[in-house]
Amino acid sequence: MNQITDIVTSSAMSILVILVGIVVQAVKKYLLTRGGKKALEVAEILAKNAVNATEQVAGTLDIHGKDKMEHAKTSLIEGLEAYNINLTNDQLNTFIEAAVKQANEQWKK
Repeated sequence: MNQITDIVTSSAMSILVILVGIVVQAVKKYLLTRGGKKALEVAEILAKNAVNATEQVAGTLDIHGKDKMEHAKTSLIEGLEAYNINLTNDQLNTFIEAAVKQANEQWKK
């Protein structure tokens, strides 16, 4: 009888460990997805802020064209580092270009 109890107990524990592992993986995937969405929103906001700030200081610093792009990129990188978000150079350029396009559309109105 004790052997049957031991077998049932160990089987139940094995099943429980497997189920806990599955639940942990599902929760981790959900949190990564949610965190990714938040990181995307933060990057968009910071890119808009970097572009607007660069436009405001461009006259004072006498920067134009690619220099403005580099200034905005530097500002964006500094902001992203505060949130521990790392993006590739292409991703940074994409966010900045999107923010510039959006700013240009707003300024035309």
